[in-house]
Amino acid sequence: MKKIIFKLLCCALILLIASGCDPLMSLKKPAEKPLVIKPEDFSVFLFESSEEIYRANVKSAAMWAGLREQADHDVDYAMHYKWLYDTYAKWDDYRRNQLKEIMNIYHPQPMSERLISRGKQAASLDEIIRFMKEDRFFSKNRGMLVDFYSWYGANYAQPHYERIVPLLQHKAKIASGMVEEGFDIVEFMEKETGIKLKKKPDAVELLLNMRLIGVSGFSRDKDSLYTIRWNDSQEKIWAVAFNEFSGPFFRTFTGGWSFKLLAGKMKKDEALLTKFKEDVPYTWEGWIEKNLTEGFARYLVVSKGITGDTGEGVYIFDRDYARALLKGFDARKTSLEDFTLKYLKQKYDIGK
Repeated sequence: MKKIIFKLLCCALILLIASGCDPLMSLKKPAEKPLVIKPEDFSVFLFESSEEIYRANVKSAAMWAGLREQADHDVDYAMHYKWLYDTYAKWDDYRRNQLKEIMNIYHPQPMSERLISRGKQAASLDEIIRFMKEDRFFSKNRGMLVDFYSWYGANYAQPHYERIVPLLQHKAKIASGMVEEGFDIVEFMEKETGIKLKKKPDAVELLLNMRLIGVSGFSRDKDSLYTIRWNDSQEKIWAVAFNEFSGPFFRTFTGGWSFKLLAGKMKKDEALLTKFKEDVPYTWEGWIEKNLTEGFARYLVVSKGITGDTGEGVYIFDRDYARALLKGFDARKTSLEDFTLKYLKQKYDIGK
């Protein structure tokens, strides 16, 4: 009997191959895009929106009150801004005290990250609640967590999320439209850097939300996810994307001794050292690299035609580096490593 079954399976396999089918196709993981720009998932919004309500009405009321001017000039944001206050105003003391206690015990970022890391990024409210009932991460005050988020999710978070998703989808569509259809960010950066990576970078997802204050980062295996604020421009969205993908290209040489020795000599610059101490928790070499990747991202945003200017710097020499790249870098004539080392030596007056 076993021999008959084995022969039948062999025949079926031969027929599949002969017909041009790949018998292992169903086992293969579909290829994922290296960059995704999309509205944030409900699994992120559920927790982060409850925290924003808490900050707007309790913890950081003065700071959020300062956002009223933005709401006066932006009808779409005004809808979300008003919701933060109208929602809290409808709650009784029991629900307000629940929120306060939850915010004293938990933080929205690790709550969402737990779902994302366990494959629940696209989960519905019912799936999220079931997960919270079972997962050990949510064991502290589990009953209160389940009670509050079941009630809040169904009555407030889910209806509001459905209202804002079209707005975020429209913004994502505009951002994606800044480049040609089918744009491959890794291929583009390999051409721009002159560096062919042996291993393709892990994926990056940019999650658009309605917030004006606060950003979050998440991990999904080796992929990176970042929230993008409502008031961030299209140029900013692409600068974040290019910055994240720049890391692997720069690490082809920032881990070498030439770069490390040069970075060490740069500590003689007091202004540079002072700014570094303000930007912890980076290592010194890591912080220098972050200046470079931020500057390179600003260079790419201009060279790709997304914007005409590098904008203001985030660190200390990232804007200057971007301008230097625009003025004199050509991957066909010089390597990114040689150009970067020469730039740093000249800027900080470092001899051989």
